[in-house]
Amino acid sequence: MPPETAHRSVQCYHCRRRFEVGVRAVTVSCPGCHKRLVIEDLVIKNAQAYTKLQTCGRVVVQRRGHVMATLVEAHAGIEVLGVLEANAITGGSVRIGPKATWKGDLAARTLRVDSGARIVGGRFAVPDDPLGLAATTPERADEAAP
Repeated sequence: MPPETAHRSVQCYHCRRRFEVGVRAVTVSCPGCHKRLVIEDLVIKNAQAYTKLQTCGRVVVQRRGHVMATLVEAHAGIEVLGVLEANAITGGSVRIGPKATWKGDLAARTLRVDSGARIVGGRFAVPDDPLGLAATTPERADEAAP
C-alpha cells in the first residue's frame, strides 16, 4: 500500500479559491484561475523592489533586508528585522523586530512590535479575518469557479 502523502490547505491570492497541496510543494498552479502561486516562505536578505510580493507562506525580511513594494501578501505571516516599505496583509502573525523599520499599512491577525522597532506612519488593523477566509468557504469557491 502506498504511503499517505501529507497535504495542507492554501488559498489562491489571485481568485481566493482554497485547495489542498502537498507539504513539500514550492509553487503550484491554482485549479480555479490557473495562475502560478508561490507556496514557500520568502526570505529577503538585501534590498529588493517589487510591485507585489505574494506567497501562501511567510515573508521574512532579514536584518540587512529592505523591501519596497506596493503590496506584500503573506498568508502565513510576516517577520521584519530589516526595513519594509509596503502595504501588507497577512492571515498570520506579524513581528516587527528590534531595530526594524516599518512604513505602510497593515492588516494582520496578530501583531508583535519589539522594543526598538520604528514605525513610520501607516494604518494598522487587526481584524478577525484579514484575508477574508470566512467569506470564501470551499463550497462557495467551487460554485464561483468557471
